[in-house]
Amino acid sequence: MDSKQDVLVYGMSDKGSIAEKGLQQEIAAAIKRKSITPDKFGTSYSTTFNGKKVLIISLGKEKELTGNHLRRALGKAVKYTQATKQLSFCTDLLGFFSLSPLEVGRCAAEGLILSNYRYTKYLGKEKQDEQIPLEQAVLQWSGTPDQLIQGLKEGRIIAEYTNYAKDLVNEPACSMAPSDLEAEAKKISGGKVSVKVLNKQDMEKLGMNALLGVAAGSDRPPKMMLLDYKGGSGKYTAIVGKGITFDSGGYNLKPTKYIEEMKTDMAGAAAVLATIKILSALGVKKNVVGVMVCTDNLVSGSAQKPGDIVRAYNGKTIEIGNTDAEGRLVLADALAYTEDTYHPEVMVDLATLTGACVVALGYEAAAVMGKDNVLIQELLAAGNKSYDRVWQLPFFEEYQNKMDGTISDLNNCATKGKGYEAGSITGGVFLSKFVDKAKWAHVDIAGTAYVLEDTDYQQKYATGSGVRLLTYWLAGF
Repeated sequence: MDSKQDVLVYGMSDKGSIAEKGLQQEIAAAIKRKSITPDKFGTSYSTTFNGKKVLIISLGKEKELTGNHLRRALGKAVKYTQATKQLSFCTDLLGFFSLSPLEVGRCAAEGLILSNYRYTKYLGKEKQDEQIPLEQAVLQWSGTPDQLIQGLKEGRIIAEYTNYAKDLVNEPACSMAPSDLEAEAKKISGGKVSVKVLNKQDMEKLGMNALLGVAAGSDRPPKMMLLDYKGGSGKYTAIVGKGITFDSGGYNLKPTKYIEEMKTDMAGAAAVLATIKILSALGVKKNVVGVMVCTDNLVSGSAQKPGDIVRAYNGKTIEIGNTDAEGRLVLADALAYTEDTYHPEVMVDLATLTGACVVALGYEAAAVMGKDNVLIQELLAAGNKSYDRVWQLPFFEEYQNKMDGTISDLNNCATKGKGYEAGSITGGVFLSKFVDKAKWAHVDIAGTAYVLEDTDYQQKYATGSGVRLLTYWLAGF
């Protein structure tokens, strides 16, 4: 092990450890008193050896190890190094994983960079100085390095832009208006990426009244950014992100303990922007259009009211049953316009859409739904590989009329039963009415985009949910 680093991090599995002989006796004693359990992932033991801080992490059963176990183990190493106010570590953890070198590298970089993230923009200098980031990690590897290095490069790009999405979502709404997201989007214009922006006047000419109705209460004008990445030939794939830069709920005002977090309602748009940046950096050979549909949902004398009826871009009329069901309204116009303009073969929308999704799945997985099972299975596989997980909700025939209107084509709230049953699914049903020919799936990230507890390699608050999911899916990892 490289003794030049501040901390030495050893792995231990059910098959043992390759730590220095001088540590073996101490490790055996720690196992005997159950300070560390070799066949259980996540237990750890810290000590000193030859004047160095040492962390030993149990990886559990080697045959059960996945890429996410590597992310988690390296996250633990980063956290220990930071907690002990050290700047670097060396580790043998990679040698325990029988994955391809590409996957080992990718997961290692993700674990290191995601866990090293800190949002310190608004902290004073004293508090910023307390947030000591890791400066260096030395990874021992006995195999051929070329594929490992390629994986590390890919993982670094993915993780750094996931952290970029976190920055956007963590930013307070006072400095993250639709125009600010427009400015961020324009920064990537050039090369294989072109950026088109629809302003309020464009939306009025196009008849995007579902979107404009949501925007009516704000003095910050709405924006729709279309990020055209031409990486290959053939038909487009479209990724569409909800970008409500602050969601008060409108006249159906959100209550205290919920409204405070509503700067995060643009997490879908942030994920789309970050994903396009990644695809460009990786040189993915596909044509992808990323759509960011952005506005506030506020209360004022001009704001949309319950009972109003609007005509969407595709001509369908919508009665506003609840002004807090606004995400589906802006996405309705975005989906219909994207399909009409780019004729994508596949469309996936990403949105912090429903509180019902949090009730159904908590904070561990996003919901995915739609009628194309092949697409759903692709997203499930990408979520499992990236650990940016999704879980399929049913989309039965019996759900498909739940959003039908009585005095309009549709209502933005369910009109059957008591109106709140299967809320995530009925939200998806509403969106499906604005997709005609494309293979389509809806991903509800309401529970995964912003969390209140740390994990091994994620911090509380913004998570960058959806970025790794979309990247692994589009890049074919």
